Amino acid sequence: MSYQTATIYFMSGTGNSFRAATWIAEMAREQETDARVVPIDSGRPAEEIEEGGSHLVGLVMPTHGFTTPWQMLRFVLRLPHRKGTHAFVLPTRAGTKFGSVFLPGLEGTAGYLPALILALKGYRVRGVRGLDMPSNWTALHPGFSQESAEAIIARSRPKALRFAGTILSGRPCFGSLIGLLLGLLLLPISLGYLLAGRFFLGRLFFASYRCDGCGVCARNCPADAIKMWGKHDPRPYWTYRCENCMRCMNFCPKNAIEAGHSWAVILYFVAVIPVSDHVLNWLGSQVPWLASLNRAGIGMLLQYGYMLLAISAAYFLFTLAIKVPAINRLFAFTTLTHYYRRYHEPETRLKDMASKDRS
Repeated sequence: MSYQTATIYFMSGTGNSFRAATWIAEMAREQETDARVVPIDSGRPAEEIEEGGSHLVGLVMPTHGFTTPWQMLRFVLRLPHRKGTHAFVLPTRAGTKFGSVFLPGLEGTAGYLPALILALKGYRVRGVRGLDMPSNWTALHPGFSQESAEAIIARSRPKALRFAGTILSGRPCFGSLIGLLLGLLLLPISLGYLLAGRFFLGRLFFASYRCDGCGVCARNCPADAIKMWGKHDPRPYWTYRCENCMRCMNFCPKNAIEAGHSWAVILYFVAVIPVSDHVLNWLGSQVPWLASLNRAGIGMLLQYGYMLLAISAAYFLFTLAIKVPAINRLFAFTTLTHYYRRYHEPETRLKDMASKDRS
């Protein structure tokens, strides 16, 4: 069959998912389909998505915490209902290479969760599969060399095109079932990441002494999570909107963005102080009937609220502290990211992902 239109929405930090989306769009254009690649932060799906089986919608995004990133989940939940419009989901996952050995990543529920939401909105889901691209989590490990990254990408491109060819021919293509089963087993981790982990990880970022206040990170953040703070000497400040996509760290022209490992140790101990136990014990001594309530449930809510407030307050104080050059250098030199190689998809530039429509 031939689709009239194909609108492929992507979420991408370092260009992996963007590149996969462009491969599919190029194949669609070869079949004379009007294909567009649109970032989710600038898309207007209510106007762009048409109804019916001659139209195709694609979602391409990275895997975070073995599931769909929260920014993409919010986007899918806001999509308009469209009866019979065809759709596919392609999550990219952290592929790795050790010597001559290629190891796959694990997408978990990243593909089938948005596919389920699409189906409930009336879309006819035609395919789901995971795609290995170079792991870009440079907050945890050094970026791949260009040679290794290109080798992983070269192995993945034919797989993406085979998937696209199947979908564009009108046939279904559902893979990643083993990944889905493992993802269901890992749901507690995925839920923990969505509810807490992403907030903690997002508050590890800071600008080292190399930062010149250019604002490239803030202007290009796909989640609008970075604010430039300070009138005379502006520095980036990460908010709770951060999705840990690594765009800021990996595209910084000065390699100034760090994910503080030494700072993470301090922040962890601040976040896990058992405040809820102390509060409940005090309340129980003051109001006896409170002792009969479900302390576990109330305690979890109290601790969660404390964690969010504590991380936010601690990060604010940390940001003030690192304005002192000696303190900034102390945290910079005691974090491994200061020495890591950065990574972004070799052919992708910031402006490629920032434009609103790539016809």
